[in-house]
Amino acid sequence: MKKTAPDAQKTQSDFYRRLREGRIAPLYLLEGSEHYLRRQALESLKVAALDAGVIDFNYVEIPVAQGNLDEALGQARQYPMMSSRRMVVVSGFEAISDESQIEQLKGYVREPAETTVLVFVTEGMDNRRNIATILRKSCEVVTFAPLDDRETAQWIRDYVARNNCQIDSTAATHLVAMVGVNLIRLAGELDKLINYVGGGDGKRVITRREIDEMVRHSREHSNFELTDAIIAGDRRRALTLLDRIYTNTSESPQSLSLMILGAIASNYRRMLIARDLMSRNVPNSEIAQAVGLSPYAVTYLNEKARRFETSRLLHGIELIARTDLALKTSLGTPRLQIEFLADQLAGGAESGTKRGR
Repeated sequence: MKKTAPDAQKTQSDFYRRLREGRIAPLYLLEGSEHYLRRQALESLKVAALDAGVIDFNYVEIPVAQGNLDEALGQARQYPMMSSRRMVVVSGFEAISDESQIEQLKGYVREPAETTVLVFVTEGMDNRRNIATILRKSCEVVTFAPLDDRETAQWIRDYVARNNCQIDSTAATHLVAMVGVNLIRLAGELDKLINYVGGGDGKRVITRREIDEMVRHSREHSNFELTDAIIAGDRRRALTLLDRIYTNTSESPQSLSLMILGAIASNYRRMLIARDLMSRNVPNSEIAQAVGLSPYAVTYLNEKARRFETSRLLHGIELIARTDLALKTSLGTPRLQIEFLADQLAGGAESGTKRGR
C-alpha cells in the first residue's frame, strides 16, 4: 500500500483532536525537551491506538543508540497479538548514520506496516542529518517545547482544576517563581498541595500560604537558581546545585542534562534580550512580554542582565551551543559536559563581573 505524505506539523491540540476522532497515523515523531507533556502524549497515543486488556502484549520501547534500528523496524513489522494494532516506540536514533540502517528506514517509511504505530521520540535532532530529513518528511511531527512562565501558570491552574481544587493566578505565578517551569517537578508539588488542602469538592483553594508551607526546597532547583550561581561566578555553588539536581531525580542523565542546558540557555537568551531592550529604554511591561515573564520576574531578570556585557552573554550562548552538540555527539558523560559548562560560564561570569565594577 502506497503511503501518502503526512500533513504539516501538528500542534498538540491537533494531535489530541485526531486521537479523539480515532485518526491514528502509522508514523509519529514526538520531539522537544518538555518531558511531561511529551510523555503524556505518548501515553494518550498508547491508549487510543491499542486495544485495552492486551496493551502489554503489543507495546514495546526500543533504544537504538547502539545502531540496532533494524531490530526496531523488525518489531514494527510483526503482527499484533489479539489486537488491531501494536505500537513500537524508538529512542536514541538521532546520531544514526549507517547507510544500511538508513536504507532500511527509507524502505519502511515508504510502506509502513498497516497494523503498527511506529513512534520516534527525541529531545531534538540535528536537522542536517539524513535521518532527521527522512522522519520529518514521513512522520506526523508533534513538538513539545518548554512552556514560558505565563503558559506554566495557566497549566498549573488547569492541573489543579482537573483535580477538583482551585488556585488563583497570583498563587500560580508565585509557585512558578519558586519551582520554575519543569512540569514534572510542578506536578509533584501540586499533588502534595492538593492532598494538603483536601481537594475533592472543588471548594478547597491553594493559596500562597500553603505554597510557602509545603514547597520548601524546590527554589534551589528553580529555573533561575543555577544561573544565579553562574552569574555570581560561584563555581562551588553551581556544582553543588548540579550535584543535588542529579542526585534527587529519577530522570536519565541524558534527559536531565538536556533539561538543565535548556534552562541555562533560556535564561541567557532572556538576559540578552532584556539587556538590549533596556539599552533602548523599553518599559518593563514590554520587556516582560518579549521574554515571556511576569513583570515581577522580569525585574529580577533585569538586575542580572545589567551585570553582563553583551559580548559576555554572546560568548556564554556560544558555549551553551557547543555543549548542546557535545551532549548529542561526544563520548563524555552528560553530567560531565554540564559540569564543565557550568565551570566555564561561572569563570567567565566572574571575570565579566569584575570588568563591570
